[in-house]
Amino acid sequence: MKLGLYNRIVIHDKNGKLVKRTHWKISKSFVLQFLQHIDFMSAHSYGNQGYSVPIKDVNAASITLWINQGAILYFAVFAGDNDSGYGILVGTGTTAVTNIDYKMETKIAHGVGAGQLDYGAHSRTAAQVVGANVDLIISRTFYNGSGNSITVNEIGIQCQTVSPAGGTYSFLLARDIITPVAVANAQTLTVQYTFRTTA
Repeated sequence: MKLGLYNRIVIHDKNGKLVKRTHWKISKSFVLQFLQHIDFMSAHSYGNQGYSVPIKDVNAASITLWINQGAILYFAVFAGDNDSGYGILVGTGTTAVTNIDYKMETKIAHGVGAGQLDYGAHSRTAAQVVGANVDLIISRTFYNGSGNSITVNEIGIQCQTVSPAGGTYSFLLARDIITPVAVANAQTLTVQYTFRTTA
């Protein structure tokens, strides 16, 4: 059994016509914070606190996390419309990914100003058996209303998690450098990630 992550880029014009769709590509992008979240959320017996795990957030602060509150406060990825604080993110950075990356290199800001993209809501397909695999697909759409073309070089996934000691923090889970994709003004970019297990 193996766990993999794949990504795909889709672009539509202002009329909804498909402009570009890449093939699914293997992501080599899970970073340390991904497994640290799995660690603190699973390393406990039912109803008990378990282990505490220090995890570096996107501001390079070490945040100690453990289970003692409702599950809705952990590992949240589905940011809402206009929320660029977490979820699937896009950027212009080009530096190669490392296991200890803790933030996007140069995240594109939300908005319709110069160099900005409008961050949409997330969607998903429920986990299901697809041939020899089990797939879960998450997607997010970004609209370019900046007036100029914007080139996306990096994509990633970030979550929000509450600290039992107080405060909510963002953590990078995955980051990919992709073949540069130019998003023209009035075009819509959709980034899709597939989480896949294979027997």
